[in-house]
Amino acid sequence: MNSTTYNAAMMDAETGGSANYAFEASVDLLELPVNNIVDAFIKHLDSEGTYPSPMSCQLDSAIVKKDKRIMLATGSLILSRGEIPFLLMISPKIRQ
Repeated sequence: MNSTTYNAAMMDAETGGSANYAFEASVDLLELPVNNIVDAFIKHLDSEGTYPSPMSCQLDSAIVKKDKRIMLATGSLILSRGEIPFLLMISPKIRQ
């Protein structure tokens, strides 16, 4: 599998907190269904240990702008302590 680095920007819709992440995923990540794209990012968060594991998410809306090579999603991270609403943007680190 060929991989590349992706950037993710996530904003906590409840508190306004935000964070930026870099993670490795398949070069064709943005060609996959949005659930798969978000799952790849969630796996990265789980591997970082920043949030309590296991973690999942519920998507409310998502769209991939193929011409801009970006995915935009809203939803909630599901944690043992409750839900955290989020806004998530993912794009390749090097955009062609």
